[in-house]
Amino acid sequence: MKTLYVSGYKPFELNIYKNSQPEVKYIKLFLQERLKQYAEEGLEWVIISGQLGVELWAAEAAIRLKKNYGLKLAIITPFLEHTSKWNEENQLYYQKIHGAADFVTTVFEQPYQGGYMFKAATDFIVNNTDGALVLYDDEREGSPKYTLRTLVDFTAENDYTMDIISLDDLSVFINDYLSNQWENG
Repeated sequence: MKTLYVSGYKPFELNIYKNSQPEVKYIKLFLQERLKQYAEEGLEWVIISGQLGVELWAAEAAIRLKKNYGLKLAIITPFLEHTSKWNEENQLYYQKIHGAADFVTTVFEQPYQGGYMFKAATDFIVNNTDGALVLYDDEREGSPKYTLRTLVDFTAENDYTMDIISLDDLSVFINDYLSNQWENG
């Protein structure tokens, strides 16, 4: 697999309201470990649509792995000015990641016109990647359920790798990480 689409929850769907919350650190570490594993198996590109939460946290992880693993980051937004309604802090955060990306484009060369733009962008990304990594848990519905529907349908008819991370998977990682930190002083 050379190209991987990463998506998942938006911060508020996980009760996260600031990137400084401790949960964010652990999610980023988890994503970094997964991306490192993929990179060791030949992953070259991490693709996101530029959404707050899992996507931008994965982008940060990919940026950290650039030097040692040669990973590249692509941001393919659904429409122009997709951050225009975000608060200033989130816009600055996005601009920092945008500036470190290797490729940035948009599916629709116009501002938001309707929800169909999100679906079309997801379809475009899925059709142009080899696999997807999605943080989603059936017991906690949220916006990733729409991405997951697209992925399930696409995977049924195509050779496509779909890796779903549950909140339990994340919890196990955090517990293991904290245990190792405790043991190693």
